[in-house]
Amino acid sequence: MKLVQNFGNLGYAIGNIGYTKVVRNKDFEFPYKYGKDVHCVVIVENGSMMYNFFDSEEKVVVNKGQLLYIPQKTPYNATYLEDNTTISIFLFDIPEDKTPDHLKKPVLRKVPKQSQQLYAISGVDIQNPTFIYARIYDLLYILEKPDTSSANKYSKILPAIVDIKKHYFENHKVSYYADMCNMSESNFRKLFREYTGTSPVEYRNLIRIYQVKNMVDSEEFSISEAAYVAGFNNMSFFYEVYNRVFK
Repeated sequence: MKLVQNFGNLGYAIGNIGYTKVVRNKDFEFPYKYGKDVHCVVIVENGSMMYNFFDSEEKVVVNKGQLLYIPQKTPYNATYLEDNTTISIFLFDIPEDKTPDHLKKPVLRKVPKQSQQLYAISGVDIQNPTFIYARIYDLLYILEKPDTSSANKYSKILPAIVDIKKHYFENHKVSYYADMCNMSESNFRKLFREYTGTSPVEYRNLIRIYQVKNMVDSEEFSISEAAYVAGFNNMSFFYEVYNRVFK
């Protein structure tokens, strides 16, 4: 019989653990303007969610069978996209000086099928801290492993996302970005929405709006000047987008 042994040091320990399950209907929104005080992992058991991260202006859609890790103090807005969307939220803390690099930004992963039953938490399980600790360490293991299939899939649209972020003030058609990624326009639109939760034009408008806000906050531009510099040529449309994002 062959004995296999492995000894190592994780490098950090978790504390302040918690768990909750939430069921909401479509279009319910909940903003965390300053983020949570602890790290969290959201698992979508049914339905789908969209997370808008204010700092990076990224939108992430989390579907059934996926998990999203959100670092502490990360501002975001959560939107329920379907009726009866059910999510499990695991909360935990890590000493700031011990937090590994891969847990310093949001991470989207698919929950392995063989692990999905581990997160069907019952009322009895909730009362057992050891059980919750074990599930959180399971999740940390999943987060530590690279998700190569997802990365390869969405890498196709990366050139367009980079271009939109750098040249958000330019009014290119969607076909321009699709050609840049060597994709048909329909497939590009589908994959782009799957990854960001929005269309290419809406994504560009979102970046523009945050750029306008930053310029106005600097007190060097008026609202109309900032809107024009960011690429908005119609102030009525600008206010329509602005109200949609911030109100």
